[in-house]
Amino acid sequence: MMNQSEIPVVPMPTILIVDDSLSYLAALLDRLERHGFMIVLAQTAAEGLMRAEFAEPDLILLDVVMPGIDGFEACRRLKACKATKDIPVIFMTGLTDPKQKVTGFDAGGVDYITKPFQIEEVLARINTHLALRRANRELQDMIATLDKARADLVRNERLAGLGAMVAGIAHELNTPIGNSLMASTTFEMQTDDITQHLTREGGISRKEFESYIQNAQLSVDILSRNLHRAADIVTNFKQVAVDQTSSQRRSFLLAEVVAGNVLTLQPTIKRTPFVIQQRIPPDLMMESYPGPIGQVISNLINNAILHGYEGRGDGLIDISASLSPQGLVTLSVEDHGVGIKKDYLSRIFDPFFTTKLGVGGSGLGLNIVHNIVTEILGGTIDVVSETGGGTRFTLTLPMLAPTR
Repeated sequence: MMNQSEIPVVPMPTILIVDDSLSYLAALLDRLERHGFMIVLAQTAAEGLMRAEFAEPDLILLDVVMPGIDGFEACRRLKACKATKDIPVIFMTGLTDPKQKVTGFDAGGVDYITKPFQIEEVLARINTHLALRRANRELQDMIATLDKARADLVRNERLAGLGAMVAGIAHELNTPIGNSLMASTTFEMQTDDITQHLTREGGISRKEFESYIQNAQLSVDILSRNLHRAADIVTNFKQVAVDQTSSQRRSFLLAEVVAGNVLTLQPTIKRTPFVIQQRIPPDLMMESYPGPIGQVISNLINNAILHGYEGRGDGLIDISASLSPQGLVTLSVEDHGVGIKKDYLSRIFDPFFTTKLGVGGSGLGLNIVHNIVTEILGGTIDVVSETGGGTRFTLTLPMLAPTR
């Protein structure tokens, strides 16, 4: 049982009444305060506009016929102001012309109370619109919470992708660094050996020295090739990581971005029997967001491996692109796997839709892809699939992405 200090305090709804008639103001003030409302009064539209912005009422009762600014114009100004645009406005009027009511609704009003009014009707309309506003606020809060949850899930998905990328670079660097270490160790042993020969009586022969020089050249060649390979890998992974974490807009060759992102997936792909084929014009230049494009490519490749070729012993993932005369880039990722059931096609971009629930599928991969393509890259994504006949995802992107 809650004690007195734990009982939540619910603030009284605030109602702003704007009317040039003192008798109406007094009557409404008395009746509404008895029913637990906090009342703010104004006798002119100008005064009402000022008090609406200052008091932030939950609802406004606004007389239509007033000197100077009438109620319709006052309502238009309320709806044009960011601080007051969401406050419901109920007009109070003695006018019965239907055209006047239409004018009021066009101005942004939500309801009418006809003078002389019955307090029961006034209370009913006030309570109805206050309840609607509370429900609308709760809905907005829920939408904001869902948006934050989605953003958190997308961020976690991106962090998981970066974790895989770190594992990938470690795996890719293992071979060139291992080769370099082997070459340097061998060269060190050969150098120690030749040094001992130099210090012994008689020195070294020409043949021994030539052999040492040949081994030195071979070691240097191995070190140079493998260290350059390691440097290229680090440069590529660094660019991909910067693109994916910053989502910066820049000019780039699409073929290079796709190849770089495919390279980050190599540790995963090497453990599968699948081959990735890239057919992208080498001179296709875009001014867009390479990080999000790379994330889309990675998600679609992973989707093909996880779903498209499930249960298959081999397969090809084909990535192709072309440029239309209208300046639109068509980028496709196609597999020849099991395909997607017809009943699923309309739902695959929905959040949390997955056929792998409980076995590693989050249902967010293709939803993230759809959001990136439409919201960041300014394009569209379509899917064509046939059960047993493979799947092709096609992105249609502007060469010049919209500015975010």
